[in-house]
Amino acid sequence: MSKATEQNDKLKRAIIISAVLHIILFAVLIWSSFDEHIEASAGGGGGSAIDAVMVDPGAVVQQYNRQQDQQASARRAEEERKKLQQQQAEELQQKQAAEQERLKQLEKERLAAQEQQKQAEEAAKLAQQQQQQAEEAAKAAADAKKKAEAEAAKAAADAKKKAEAEAAKAAAEAKKKAEAEAAKAAADAKKKADAEAAKAAAEAKKKADAAAAKAAADAKKKAAAEKAAAAEGVDDLLGDLSSGKNAPKTGGGAKGNGQPSKDSGTSGANGGATGADISAYAKQIQVAIQSRLYDASLYQGKQCVLHISLAPDGSLKSITSEGGDPALCQAALMAAKTAKIPKPPSQAVYEKIKDAKLDFKL
Repeated sequence: MSKATEQNDKLKRAIIISAVLHIILFAVLIWSSFDEHIEASAGGGGGSAIDAVMVDPGAVVQQYNRQQDQQASARRAEEERKKLQQQQAEELQQKQAAEQERLKQLEKERLAAQEQQKQAEEAAKLAQQQQQQAEEAAKAAADAKKKAEAEAAKAAADAKKKAEAEAAKAAAEAKKKAEAEAAKAAADAKKKADAEAAKAAAEAKKKADAAAAKAAADAKKKAAAEKAAAAEGVDDLLGDLSSGKNAPKTGGGAKGNGQPSKDSGTSGANGGATGADISAYAKQIQVAIQSRLYDASLYQGKQCVLHISLAPDGSLKSITSEGGDPALCQAALMAAKTAKIPKPPSQAVYEKIKDAKLDFKL
């Protein structure tokens, strides 16, 4: 830009110098023409001989024309110079504009490149941030997963522990309830068995008392009959003796004396245990076994023959089945092992039933 200004200043100075030189040239020409005219005028009046110089108008015209031509040439040159200067100025301006445009384009490209670099740096920074965020998110997800798995494992362990505790508690409560129900059922069964045994014993005692009363009445009646027969025999014996017929009567008397011994021996064999006492105790054994059956109604109308062996206190030494319904026999054998059989009412009853067969029926 400063180079173009310097060229313009030089061109202006050249134009000014050229104009000044033309003015000086015109002034010299005019002055020369004026001096020749004065000298010519003075020669006519003074009478003195003066060397006159003849001015040729054609030469002046030619001189003028040459000056005009020179001026025209100068003008043309000036115009050409101006035109050239303008052209150069325009070219310079165009070049400057082109240079400015190029510089502008370069600046634009530089700015674009800078912007691209900036965007690339920002993109790289953003990518780095995104990668960092992704890594942080992945770490957070891994931590969350690990925490969730730990919490789930803890929850599962707690749930398992709680379930086991609840199950143990429920089992304990169920066991306690079952034991209580079993104890209650056993107590109820014992109460029922005791009641039934007492009832059976009372009925057996009633029957035994009735049988004993009947037996006593029968014995009294028989004794009265035997007494009457004996009295009749004595009368006959006395009659025979009085008539001399005593041999057969003596044999008959011996025979009559042996019958009470036989009766006395029979009474010793019974040992003081009546049939009613034995039947009543057998009924108590059956009630004790029946109370331990799971469901006695399942065996209604069925029968089983049990061979039992008892200890003096009534505890069961052994038991076997010897015929009858298999299901009832199996159930009775199991029930007898847990049944509480009462103690025999007397040693005489025990001797009769310590090893006996029991007709167990429902």
